[in-house]
Amino acid sequence: MKSGHVSNFQQLSKFNTLKDFNTSMEQWYLDIHQQKLLTKSELIALKRLVRFSASVFGVCNAKIGTIVAATHNGNFGISRSTFKRMLLKVQEINLITIHHTFNNGKQGHSVYVFNCYQSTKESNSDPLQDSIEPLQQEQIEPAETINLSKANKHNIDIRKDNVIKGIPIEFSSLVMTYGYTPRETIEFWKCVRNLTQHYNEFIEDYVDYYAGLDKCWLGIRTFKQCIVNMKLGYNIRNIYGYFYKICEQILNAEWKMLIA
Repeated sequence: MKSGHVSNFQQLSKFNTLKDFNTSMEQWYLDIHQQKLLTKSELIALKRLVRFSASVFGVCNAKIGTIVAATHNGNFGISRSTFKRMLLKVQEINLITIHHTFNNGKQGHSVYVFNCYQSTKESNSDPLQDSIEPLQQEQIEPAETINLSKANKHNIDIRKDNVIKGIPIEFSSLVMTYGYTPRETIEFWKCVRNLTQHYNEFIEDYVDYYAGLDKCWLGIRTFKQCIVNMKLGYNIRNIYGYFYKICEQILNAEWKMLIA
């Protein structure tokens, strides 16, 4: 493959829009976090590569040195070897395909092509262990308690009742499956919306990493944690305030990882 400007490799892109790319990366990030596939430094390297892959959706041919230098903020920054370790690991899970280019017989810049998401989850994979522990989908099931058994008392039409204007269907479906009413679902979503609106100006600066701060993903992850804590017997006086606090912790953790 001949070296050239990144626009020359547009045909290698697997995505039609930046939103498609971000949606795919959201799923990849979730698997990476849950299975601890990358170290913190390697994850920073991946996220920086993602930022360089926004102009041509999911394709980058920047020099390694350029990408590594962009991670340095004051005294902190990843090394070239860290970036290369990250590349080896993400190739193993088929997240990235690397194409080598040549110019006049000499090797040029490598072209990094992100692949569409495909699950890397294993039935025995370990969840991410941090202050807020995300859960695998198969671990979440309706609880048989007074607070969580409302779904058995109402005939919820998934196709009809779970559609609430302005709220992602994935989020509303999950919340209402646990018996919460549309009005209560709206209150949960207000917590996510009110919290994330303070980050809007930063999200615009890091639009190619928007998947990492996606409101739907954030809301779902927060709600799952709330459900687990309720099943564990945590004393929760105000479910909305508790939901907001967990959501804030998750968002802060993701944001610190991004700007580190």
